[in-house]
Amino acid sequence: MSLLRTLNRLPRHPASALRQFSTTPSRLDFSRVQIIGRIGTEPEISQASNGSSVTKYAVASTIGYGDKQSTQWHKVIAFGYPTPEKLTKGARIFLDGDLQLNTYEADDGKKHTHVTVKQRSVNILSRPQGAGEGEGAQSA
Repeated sequence: MSLLRTLNRLPRHPASALRQFSTTPSRLDFSRVQIIGRIGTEPEISQASNGSSVTKYAVASTIGYGDKQSTQWHKVIAFGYPTPEKLTKGARIFLDGDLQLNTYEADDGKKHTHVTVKQRSVNILSRPQGAGEGEGAQSA
């Protein structure tokens, strides 16, 4: 199945959905990201203090072409999603999420900041060879 047909089947968010929000500019601020890339690490599953599952993994996306290609890595965190058994290293995914800025102070006193993508949804576009199910759009 072509990537374009797969993307056309993804849920759309009609402009009418924005009408439910106030027209006050501060109410329309958001930080959302959509990424097509490959899972670069095996998902790590842990339990939050409230008992829900937390899944962490990294996604690599390549931009540019030819000699001017560069790969960007994105840290992803998913709360309460039972998807780790469907997500495998090497799978090509369409990720929809919110950007989250995290700041912490290291032991040496320096402040560090990193950006994490808080997963809203993920669709599997293709699986790595030998993963069993072949190509196809699977929602996780």
